[in-house]
Amino acid sequence: RWRVNPRTLSRGYGCTNLLFLAKSESLADIVAKHRTTSRQLRKDLEREKQDLVKSVEDLGQYLLDSLDTGVTKTYENQRRLESEAKALEAKALTFANEVGQWAGLYSSFNDALKELGDVKNWAQGIEADLNSINTSLIQVVKQGSKKPATNPQGSGEETKSVEPKGSSVDGVENV
Repeated sequence: RWRVNPRTLSRGYGCTNLLFLAKSESLADIVAKHRTTSRQLRKDLEREKQDLVKSVEDLGQYLLDSLDTGVTKTYENQRRLESEAKALEAKALTFANEVGQWAGLYSSFNDALKELGDVKNWAQGIEADLNSINTSLIQVVKQGSKKPATNPQGSGEETKSVEPKGSSVDGVENV
């Protein structure tokens, strides 16, 4: 066993080649202590490595879960949007059919109004024609009452003058 003598150190004999040991230890003790320390360091290093691997796995799982959550939400939103788009398409088709029906009804109504307008014009035309005929007949009757009418077949016989109903000759209404 080696011991350091303070007097030797103070005299300068072999200071650089001496081992400074606080306790006297043998080489076997130093090697054993080194091996124990190395094993402990390896164990600590392995434990840290396992902790690191577990932390990385946990982080990966967390990221995957959050990504899955985002993907799941996106997928659900996509399904909901597709469903709403189909419902909107169906409503738009129904609306288009209803608009078509309303347009048909409007067209029919418009045609009926045109026909009524045509009927009104027709009725006004007929009324004007009848008034014209009535006026002509009244004039014929007035002229015929002044002069006896002859048979158009040339027999020379007088014919009776006929006045239309509802017409008046000289202010007297014929019924």
